[in-house]
Amino acid sequence: MDLKLAGSVHSIDLIVFDCDGVLLDTVAAKIEAFRRWVPAAHAEQREAFMAIVMAGFGQSRTFHIERFYRELLHQQPDQVFLDAEVARFTDICEPLCAEAAWRTGSREFVRACYAAEIPRYVLSGVPQAPLEQLLASAGGTDLFDVIIGSPPGKPESMARILAETDMPAHRTLFIGDANADHVAALHVGAHFVYFPSEAQRPEAAVATEVSDLRQLLVETE
Repeated sequence: MDLKLAGSVHSIDLIVFDCDGVLLDTVAAKIEAFRRWVPAAHAEQREAFMAIVMAGFGQSRTFHIERFYRELLHQQPDQVFLDAEVARFTDICEPLCAEAAWRTGSREFVRACYAAEIPRYVLSGVPQAPLEQLLASAGGTDLFDVIIGSPPGKPESMARILAETDMPAHRTLFIGDANADHVAALHVGAHFVYFPSEAQRPEAAVATEVSDLRQLLVETE
């Protein structure tokens, strides 16, 4: 499939999409969920925690919650406690995201990729079950070949995707809205498209930035 990337046309054979802020307009809901999650006993840490969340958007909820306890409270929570806190966050977050709409142009772009029969993956920091439920609620499940949640992290998952598909990096595209997405693309050398959301910009310079994924499509006569 030919796409407009970095000012020229490139042939792409595999597209990987982040979900929050790329496919679905869920970033504001996720931000609010993290704000509500902060335990009342540690409300004074809320703004410091939100700075961590915003700087690391695209990382898993487990990653952020573990940082809250280790870096802000200087505690060493065990896995059972962390799992319970992640579950509490999920109970807050999923109802806020349940009615999320597609971002402008995203569903139309995915359908164009579907029509072109190019493999379409979703790679998200959301755990597998909530991710599948979120896409199902938006009517998007059948538009994708593979849906991958966390763990592991996105760089590791990108490497596995390319290995399993035997796809060269220069014919692979990752579309994301956060630094974690750009890092994952750089990890394997894939093309990257930045689709801005409320998340902070990637730290490194990006070659392709769009306000609507349909801007990537090559017009045909």
